Amino acid sequence: MTLNLEDLHLLHIDTGRTWRGGQAQVLTLCRGLREKGVRQTLVVPPHSPLAEHAAAADIEVVPLKMRGDWDLFASRRLRRVVAERGVTLVHAHDAHAHALARRATTPGKTVPRNAESLKGARRGPAPRSNVGLVVSRRVDFEISRGQFSRRKYLDPRVWYFAISNGVRNVLARGGVAADRVIVVHSGVDPGRFSFRVPREKVRDEFHIAAEAPIIGTIGSLVDHKDHRCFIDAALVVLARYPAARFIIVGEGELRRALERRIAQDGLEKAVFLAGYRDDVETFLSGFDIYVLSSHLEGLCTSLVDAMLFRLPIAATRTGGVPDLIRDGETGLLAPPKDPLALARAIERLLSDSALARRLGETARAHALDGFTAEALVRNTLAGYEKVLDSRAS
Repeated sequence: MTLNLEDLHLLHIDTGRTWRGGQAQVLTLCRGLREKGVRQTLVVPPHSPLAEHAAAADIEVVPLKMRGDWDLFASRRLRRVVAERGVTLVHAHDAHAHALARRATTPGKTVPRNAESLKGARRGPAPRSNVGLVVSRRVDFEISRGQFSRRKYLDPRVWYFAISNGVRNVLARGGVAADRVIVVHSGVDPGRFSFRVPREKVRDEFHIAAEAPIIGTIGSLVDHKDHRCFIDAALVVLARYPAARFIIVGEGELRRALERRIAQDGLEKAVFLAGYRDDVETFLSGFDIYVLSSHLEGLCTSLVDAMLFRLPIAATRTGGVPDLIRDGETGLLAPPKDPLALARAIERLLSDSALARRLGETARAHALDGFTAEALVRNTLAGYEKVLDSRAS
């Protein structure tokens, strides 16, 4: 069938209470769909960053406290929203949303109509039996073999949007049927960058000499980003390029541990923790090389940002990264958890400026070809059509 946008009413669910890449993708998608005239409602935790950003973007928000997979109140409230608004498709954007959405779209049950109280309320309509359910899978963690997880992921009603081929492979290993998985790559909006920030701005802030190469990365300070590997690689590179400087942009639970690691190795003057920053363009404009050291990674939109800035990239071959970085074509790849191999890739980029320029140019072209906000919206709508077509047949 051909998807009629006038007949489509989406319910997005995101349970995240912080602002990370997944929430940025939800906002990007909702903005793009709004421009297409799609009716949509976004259910998010009250006062969450996504709730505030979405409201500012004129996207309808329903605030709802959601306390994990077993929050029956949240499931019932979602069920009312689905039924009373005539929702045709529910799009869950994280694992907890996945569990809640399954209950909210199970046909054949009635629900309380009163939104304020579940006790003593008269009964309202159940969701229509043909409501579609799609789950965005953004992480490449293996699926648990537990009974609850198996029921959750192998439910034949559920379709999956995998953000990369690496994530698709994880779902396949977990037993999800291949014909229920659609690869919909994450996308970023190139228009949010001016591409005019002076290269010197970050150098002035961190007192880095004009001729010193800056090797940087952007990402939350969490285990799977493996910034320890980044620091270990920096130690190797500094033995050959002592003027090099390394910057990690991001905040997270491992900050103290990383500070201790930097101090133990005597790297305080060479490796900087910049913390969380809103002005990532300052860093992307000032970096000479971008590095991704993750040992698990669904895709990584920060990597796409770096590609848009024509930065030569050294990254780890994990998860969905190879969808973006084709070794020797759009960047260089090294095995995960191998700081020596990562250091050698960085050194190769430092020593071969022609290679670095060529990789940067092809990386930008690859990002613009399939990893933009426009591509995200287009491919998502094509996925919705496939899901709804299966429900109608």
